[in-house]
Amino acid sequence: MTAGLDGRVVALVCRGSEADRAIAVALAEAGADLALGTVTRSQDEEFSTASIANEVWAMGREQFNRLLDAADPAEAAAFAAEVCDRLGHCDAVVFAPGPIPEIPFDELSRDEWDPLLTRTLTAWLFCAQAFARVIERDGGGVMVVAIEPGDESPSSQALDAALAGATAGLRVGHAARGVHVMGCAPGAAAGRITAVLSS
Repeated sequence: MTAGLDGRVVALVCRGSEADRAIAVALAEAGADLALGTVTRSQDEEFSTASIANEVWAMGREQFNRLLDAADPAEAAAFAAEVCDRLGHCDAVVFAPGPIPEIPFDELSRDEWDPLLTRTLTAWLFCAQAFARVIERDGGGVMVVAIEPGDESPSSQALDAALAGATAGLRVGHAARGVHVMGCAPGAAAGRITAVLSS
């Protein structure tokens, strides 16, 4: 990918998966500085996201990593503010909730459903609210939800459809404010951001 994001700042809200690493590396290769927000308390996922941040640093890009409580709008707002404080501004945010596990609806318990809902729709809503404000204030930019193709289970399809619907609703609501909202596969996120910010 040719450099097209020099001087741009992108926040990546993720869980430290290999798909997240690919997004971060593609953005850094394109020239972007990155802020990584980890929406988990799992030690493995925390370590993985820290490893991604180190890889971005090794590529010569500014970066930092922060743990987030996805269910807390105050933390999403604080992260958006920290991105601007530490990196100067924010041009784009990528929300990457990761794949939805295959759990049949008739076996899905409340203890399994609540975390799935929190890390997908709830986290996306609060991050979108927080970052839309800073992106609009900084003159416009991009919000992307990177939806990994799920399996064929009803729970995965329901949450994927809900994310796509929420993204479409945000697109309509933010278009007039200079904030482009889109959904795409994780592998397309860096290219989509580059295309919008370079136009």
